[in-house]
Amino acid sequence: MSPERFDIIPAASFPSIDLMMIPPGPSLARWVQCMWVALKPPHAQSVIAEKLYPDGGTSLTFVIDNTGASARFFHHNQVTTYHWNMSKHHISIRFRPGGATALLGLDISDIHNMETDLLELPFPHLADLTRLLDTLPVLSVTERLSAIQHWLSELTYRAHLPERKWSALLAYASANLVPPQQAANLKGVSRRTLERQLRKQFGHSPNQLHSYAQIRHARQRLMNTSDRLSDIALDCGYFDQSHFSNAFREQTLETPSEYRQRKLSQISNP
Repeated sequence: MSPERFDIIPAASFPSIDLMMIPPGPSLARWVQCMWVALKPPHAQSVIAEKLYPDGGTSLTFVIDNTGASARFFHHNQVTTYHWNMSKHHISIRFRPGGATALLGLDISDIHNMETDLLELPFPHLADLTRLLDTLPVLSVTERLSAIQHWLSELTYRAHLPERKWSALLAYASANLVPPQQAANLKGVSRRTLERQLRKQFGHSPNQLHSYAQIRHARQRLMNTSDRLSDIALDCGYFDQSHFSNAFREQTLETPSEYRQRKLSQISNP
């Protein structure tokens, strides 16, 4: 399945672990961007390090071997390097902004930038999660995927889901790089109302969510085109190339040129 379909920028390690992405079912698509599973058989002492960029979403990764399974929750609002221990089997859920709050009932405001065992968080459905973790080690890969998807679907029936209009607005604004004030105007609400609702529903301010979308669009352009930095800057809503470079470096810890050179090098030297 193509990463582009999920608006995901492929990491350099994707080919090496034979990663397969799986679209969420209709009941989950509003809150889950995708699931992924590493299909290549695990190798002992094989660790993959990847640079992760903040985009407002969160991940829940099931780490499984013959002795047991754990559910690792990770939300980050800054660039971080994450290490995958590929001696174990991984199935990961990538939530859209607000998805973890809606489906898992978690307040993510105090758990930024650190991986945490979901069993150690105030998750309201621990008994169901424990049963799932006890079952996963004895299942095949296909059965594991099915069990996790069923568990997620069950959560949608219990979740206190926010009004669909706010998630639809966020999806439209992110895809089209609509600035916060314009998004408020489109919805016919005040900027203060937009601020309050997006923080409540998705855990981020309108400015943060817009900034994440700008950087994601810019990263795609840097990797997939030879467009000039000045053109990318204007198309992604920055005042000029200097503004773009400063904002990009602040969020990714490298300049746009450095990012482009690194990603092109990964593509040409898989």
